[in-house]
Amino acid sequence: MDPFSLPLSNSALVTGLRTPPLSSPPPKGTPLVVAIHGGSYSAHYFDAAPSNSALPISNFLCVPCVAINRPGYLDCSTLHTPLPEDSTYCQEEGKHLHQEILPSIWRAYSEAYSVSSIVVLAHSLSVPMAVVAAALHAQQEDKAYPLAGVILHGFGTRLNTASMDSIHPFIDPSSPRIALPVRLKDELMLCGLADQDVLEQSEGLNTSVGLPEFADGGGSWLTYWREKYAQFVKSPVLYSLAGEDKLWIATVETVDEFAGAFTSSVGVERGLVVGAPHCMELGRAGSVWYARCFGWALECGVAFGEGKS
Repeated sequence: MDPFSLPLSNSALVTGLRTPPLSSPPPKGTPLVVAIHGGSYSAHYFDAAPSNSALPISNFLCVPCVAINRPGYLDCSTLHTPLPEDSTYCQEEGKHLHQEILPSIWRAYSEAYSVSSIVVLAHSLSVPMAVVAAALHAQQEDKAYPLAGVILHGFGTRLNTASMDSIHPFIDPSSPRIALPVRLKDELMLCGLADQDVLEQSEGLNTSVGLPEFADGGGSWLTYWREKYAQFVKSPVLYSLAGEDKLWIATVETVDEFAGAFTSSVGVERGLVVGAPHCMELGRAGSVWYARCFGWALECGVAFGEGKS
């Protein structure tokens, strides 16, 4: 995947990776997948190794992909601070995603890729931001980008307290970011279910995670997300939780709890991915998960183009 840098209307900058333009226009209804990484990773999460990259399935299905660096990661601009007193980090980044990042990506790349809609693919700590953006999009009359679907995974309703306890020693309240040791991170994120070529990239894939997003995503967000955002999402939703996830309690019950919050969605598909680690894209079945996501995105894009969901 190729690097890109895109100025936003508020003078901020979004950076990341994108698949090369196709040699010929894709079929009618093809969407653009906008992939958003979780905490302590970057856009390179979606292009980690030849066998664990979005690029092969993107090329095979002719569905282009733009993977962004979230605010404060690598060379992407940070959010404006201080945050409003009546808001939280996840809410503000979600607004930024909806108001600035997704419209700018649509303006910059929709014609270049000959796509007709966007499908968001959000992992882990980017899930709250994607939910906020999808809810705001549903409530906005004059839409700045066409949203055909939202893929949410690696985020649940009940945290694994033992795993959270292993992270807390590395939190310094006086520091704005948390740096996790690679060994601990691989244990929590990959769960012994990744191949050696991925493990060899662990050091390069590792970044720090912002303390405000960590505190909100694993704390206050869980108290307000259903009533304030999830119930307003109208787009189709694909939700999955890894069966071997060590950060969240992963059961059929918790999957149903999360998916059941999207009461206004035109359709919610849900599932527990047996044998997969928290970072499904980096696991041994990463290519299978990518095929599921991009295939579902194509289904949403075609339905969106026909005026159906």
